[in-house]
Parts: sequence; structure tokens; C-alpha cells
Amino acid sequence: MMSKDAFSERGQALEDEFFRRVDKRLLAELKAKDALQSDRKQLQEATGITNPDLLDELLAAGASAESIAAISLVPLVLVAWADGNVAPEERSPIIEAAKEKGITSDSPAAALLEQWLSVKPSRKLITTWQHYIAAVMDQMSVETQAALRSDLIGRAQAVANAAGGVLGFGKVSADEKRVLNELEQTLAR
Repeated sequence: MMSKDAFSERGQALEDEFFRRVDKRLLAELKAKDALQSDRKQLQEATGITNPDLLDELLAAGASAESIAAISLVPLVLVAWADGNVAPEERSPIIEAAKEKGITSDSPAAALLEQWLSVKPSRKLITTWQHYIAAVMDQMSVETQAALRSDLIGRAQAVANAAGGVLGFGKVSADEKRVLNELEQTLAR
């Protein structure tokens, strides 16, 4: 039979273990919250975006201060996926655009871009990009908006023209045209 002291010690040990687990869980939650705040602050500094909901959307989409350059390539990725797969010829102008934006092959932005080129992005990424580009364009002059619009549409058109067609005819599929039109509408707002 257990003595009263041994029973009390056993009870205290169980109580200590319970609170140790609770403390460990609370500490993990606190660290995760601190990490989110830090990531949000770094992303805000990298983009100039102050809307916390949009910053959270970008973080949920896989963006970080290091990978934000990849977000600008989302329209190209969407055009490439318009017909259900990404042809090798479509990858080339996207990778070239990434290089021009300073994205190196070993960067977080390149890893994110590769993920989007390997697995079709969800509709959530499209919505996140639309919110992102609207926030970015709100901070630009009319001239800069026009230059951005022209650059993005031109690059997206190059991806659409990169694959498909026979003897130069029908290079841009109906699905690619639809995505290009959606892109133009988004950028016209």
C-alpha cells in the first residue's frame, strides 16, 4: 500500500507533468505567433503593403519577404496552366522573367515558382495575387501602372505564344485567351 507521502508525491508529479505540457504548448503557440508577426513585418517592409489581411493572405500563399518577387510571376504561371498543363516551351519565358527580376535558382522565390509550375495553383492564389496587385497599383502613379500593365500583359502573351498551334496558327488557345482577358480586366481596375 502507498504511504500518504508517496501518494502526495505521485499526485504532485502528475500535476507538474500536466502543467509542463500546458506550458510547452503555450510556449509553442507564443513562438508561432511571434514568428507570424515577424514574417508579417518583414513582408510589409518588402512590399510596402500595410493591410494585415492582405499580408496574411500572402503569407498563407507561401510568400515571404524573400519570395515576394515570385508573386509578380503569378499571371505568367496562370497562363501556362490555362490549358491544364505547363509545356516546356511555356516554362522558358517564365524562368527568363524570373531571372530578369533577380530570382536566382537557389532562392526561396525560385522554389515557390517551381512549386507553382509543378502543381497547378489553387484559385486562392489567383485571388491573393489580385488583392496584391490592386494594393501595389494603388501606390503607383498612372504612368507606372500603365508600364506595369504593359509589361505583365506582354510577358503573359509571350507565355501563351510559346507553345501550341500548327504552322504558327492557333498558338493561343481559347483557355489562354480567357486567362489573358481576366488578367487585363484585373489590371484595368
